Amino acid sequence: MPLETDLLCSLQDLKKANRARMLALLKSNWLFFLLIFVGIPTIISVQDLMRGDKGAIFTWVASPFLLLLALFIATEMSTKMVFEKNKTQGNIHIHYTFFNDEFQMETALIKNMIRYDALRGITEDRNYFFLKLSSSKILVVQKQNCSPELISFLQEKAAAIKPKGKR
Repeated sequence: MPLETDLLCSLQDLKKANRARMLALLKSNWLFFLLIFVGIPTIISVQDLMRGDKGAIFTWVASPFLLLLALFIATEMSTKMVFEKNKTQGNIHIHYTFFNDEFQMETALIKNMIRYDALRGITEDRNYFFLKLSSSKILVVQKQNCSPELISFLQEKAAAIKPKGKR
């Protein structure tokens, strides 16, 4: 028996999903982001830190937060730009139907069947499932529109699918 859910892609919904995806990305790659947000400023200002330069210490403490803020602002702006550039994608209704070996994504414009073994992974946070098709393409499933059976089903599929880079 297929399991079904829907997603309405308004600008606000896309922004929420992108924020959640960014947080999931930060959590899964925390060591990389730690290196960027703390390691690089430390390397740049190590001599000044050793001398106790107060400006360098402030810069070192503030730069990770400013870099993180810049990352989120850039994400928000790019989401809005893409949404406004592709008006046909705005406020689009996506219907998902999940079967045992594949799922169907259907809109007014397209209808695709995608096998689970073609996914690069499924990531979950408290509000969404992210079905990763490639390094830059992700389908979003909103949990609030899912039945408990569908949530369990997607959690099982997420556990069964190993990310392609880690096989």
